[in-house]
Amino acid sequence: MWRKRVIKILNNTFLIIIALAIIFVVNGYFEKAIINKKIIDFKDRAEYVGVDPYLENVYYYKVTKEYDYEDVSRKTFDIENRTNIGSKTDILITNRNPMRGEPVLDPIVGYLSNNFFIGHASINATDDGSRMFEVVGNASKPERNVVIEGSNDWSNYLKDPVSPIIIGLRIKGTTEEQRNKIVEYAYEQVGKGYNYTFIFNRHNTYYCTDLVSRAAKHAGININYDFFSTTGNDMIISKKVYIFFLKEAVYEDEEIKFNIYYLEDDL
Repeated sequence: MWRKRVIKILNNTFLIIIALAIIFVVNGYFEKAIINKKIIDFKDRAEYVGVDPYLENVYYYKVTKEYDYEDVSRKTFDIENRTNIGSKTDILITNRNPMRGEPVLDPIVGYLSNNFFIGHASINATDDGSRMFEVVGNASKPERNVVIEGSNDWSNYLKDPVSPIIIGLRIKGTTEEQRNKIVEYAYEQVGKGYNYTFIFNRHNTYYCTDLVSRAAKHAGININYDFFSTTGNDMIISKKVYIFFLKEAVYEDEEIKFNIYYLEDDL
């Protein structure tokens, strides 16, 4: 009798998991359509600046401010030095496959990363964008799979086909007090472990997008679109943020190009 109950519970659990997976995929495609529209709208406002004099096949486009909520009083991107994308509490997201090179996980995770922006995300810690908070779960040493505060190295991926898209998000209308609260929360989590369950065990562990969204929530700002487990998609389509930076790898005549779009600031 108890075996039948166990089998029934397992079957029901399996069906629930399958149903949630289907909902996740369908919802993801809906979100991707919205993201593509936001990207196109951002690119449509762009004006070609020129080619990078040092990085081959890297092209720059500046985007002028059009909406009142676009804050251009803070740094967006230093085109002259190609360093430090964004300012304090700006979010950087990529669809890079974190499991590339792993024969079993590569195809599945690569597909999810490409369509749902679960590659990686971080949040800036300083006004000049030189420092950031992040947490990874695939470091070579387990002790490195913790929340850290370190150098912002995203500009190293401007010419990198492994990170085909990088999106910079800025939270709308934040005050200095709110930005400080976000940074303070993230700093308090330094050293805490990576959450491999994503949904459970959320008290003292984080995954990358979870760390970012919970830091923003600490300042009273919800940037998680569907209020569930936070993906990159959820944050990109949130009405509380807007795109200020975009890097994309494109192929023309079988040659790869790296296009960099940035919201022009007043600095």
